Amino acid sequence: MAALLSAGRDELRAQSRALVISEIQGDGPRSRYEGATVTTTGVVTGRKSNGVFIQTPAGADDGNPATSEGLFVFTITAPAATLTAGTVVEVSGRVVEFVPAADPSSPPLTELVEPTFSVRGAGLSLPAAIEIGPGTVAASPSGIHPLERLEGMRVRVASLTTVSGTLGSVNEANATGASNGVFYGVVAGAPRPFRQPGIVAGDPLPADAPCCVPRYAPPVGLLRVDSDGQPGAPALNLATDARVQQLVGPLDFGIRAYTILPDPSSPPLVAPAPDLPLIREAGADEFAVASFNLQRFFDTTDDPGVGDAVLTAAAYETRLRKASLYVRRLMRLPHIIGVQEVENLATLQALAARLNRDAREARELKTRYEAYLEEGNDPGGIDVGLLVDRARVEVLQVVQEGRGEQFRAPSGQLDVVHDRPPLIMQARVTWPAVSSRPLTVVVAHMRSLIDIDSPTSGARVRAKRAAQAESLALMVDRRLSSDTAAPLVVIGDMNAFEFSDGYVDVVGTVGGHPAPREQVVQPTRDLLTPDLINLVDGVPAADRYSYVFDGVAQTLDHMLVSPGLLTAVTGFGHVRGNADAPEVWRSDATRPERISDHDPALVYLRVR
Repeated sequence: MAALLSAGRDELRAQSRALVISEIQGDGPRSRYEGATVTTTGVVTGRKSNGVFIQTPAGADDGNPATSEGLFVFTITAPAATLTAGTVVEVSGRVVEFVPAADPSSPPLTELVEPTFSVRGAGLSLPAAIEIGPGTVAASPSGIHPLERLEGMRVRVASLTTVSGTLGSVNEANATGASNGVFYGVVAGAPRPFRQPGIVAGDPLPADAPCCVPRYAPPVGLLRVDSDGQPGAPALNLATDARVQQLVGPLDFGIRAYTILPDPSSPPLVAPAPDLPLIREAGADEFAVASFNLQRFFDTTDDPGVGDAVLTAAAYETRLRKASLYVRRLMRLPHIIGVQEVENLATLQALAARLNRDAREARELKTRYEAYLEEGNDPGGIDVGLLVDRARVEVLQVVQEGRGEQFRAPSGQLDVVHDRPPLIMQARVTWPAVSSRPLTVVVAHMRSLIDIDSPTSGARVRAKRAAQAESLALMVDRRLSSDTAAPLVVIGDMNAFEFSDGYVDVVGTVGGHPAPREQVVQPTRDLLTPDLINLVDGVPAADRYSYVFDGVAQTLDHMLVSPGLLTAVTGFGHVRGNADAPEVWRSDATRPERISDHDPALVYLRVR
């Protein structure tokens, strides 16, 4: 059998083309030898759990800066122990342009698969790392990503600023977070990337897309770092705005981002991020309204018929403690808090009681939070609710609207509009020696963007998001057109940006100014008069975010006010502590950060 295998390898090598690495890579995003079996030689520069990086030895490159001298060789399982950095190998394998099955629109990664290795030497010095600076990541007129020419090569970033916390996974039952070592950053001095209007450039448009849907080009300067991507390298758990210096390693590609895998033998230097900014307390004649997505806040009971997580008693205590710390220390005890993703009224009541107790024991404000929540239709068992400080707020009415509302999906079937139906509160804010103010608060949590671009389910997702936005706009319009209309604020996790995403303009529809029909796949109607004002639009660009997705800052948590309420606004922003935090902070019950992945929105309003 061994003789047969050896003969098979010899035949493969005889049939393959002998090429240098730069010939395999070429000067474009795809290899001209895609599908062919080739043989090449290189020095091992790094290892992953499923392959190795090889590169042309120093002094043997082709001198063409447009062609990469590095290549990833995919071994499926852990590569042989002999394939260490500095080992010279001859490799035969098939050239593949790898695209993840889950993301067919992703740019490809050139690699060799089904490899056979022959060791030709060891102890060779590694090629010098190519410096990545501001000029290296500038957009190219050719449309080819500027780092394509360095794919698979050793690179170096002298100083990188993180634009996300280190990512990881969540163990809901234990309320803990584990690091995967991955974070995003930009070359020091480069701007932080923010989401822009439209559908991501390169993604196919739905067949029914109109003429003029805007396209969003992801930033080419965004770098992904897999800090423990090489065996033996330590995971770096960082918050946004940390400085990472002398970052050296092979340049991989994954999750649509060029990714540096730091060398284990020379880990980068790290300067931690500065402390997050704290918001001010409400003034003597102000009150605060907030919106807080508490990210799947479940209890210890396994409820039948819903997909809830079941927490241990210790985990439930951790969540209550962290939420209390966040509301008290970071949000400064707002008088009204609209919440999203809470399992049931009992859970929200437990949080209200915890807040009141902790505030009293800490000798903070004397709060009397009460909880309001109505069950909705969400298959995962999460709902919207309200925490109201009855020491300062008189609740006149709390009602849920739209629970039974339906829309006709593109398949022709009737479907429920609201998984988490809006909760609407009429209240009066009272203040000693100050005239009171009537207020209507609408708490919403719209359907997520998941599968909005799916060829199979995308049309239904788009139709549902449009139906939700129009339904909420009508609810608001009925209240604004009433003879007894009070100033109104719509708050919540809209799962939408302050501009159109190109598929459905959710926030624009809720505010009364949807995108023109020719600029959105699923158009909506203008159902609101007068329009609402989105307070996010007045925030400085650098602070306009409540969430970070794959290193790109974006706003999902909004506050829209009626025109009559705008003159009462004395301040607005997002309360930092979640979106920029590393996932491992979720496990620390002594600190508030990372109780969720959303930063709460908060507005200050004058009482009179």
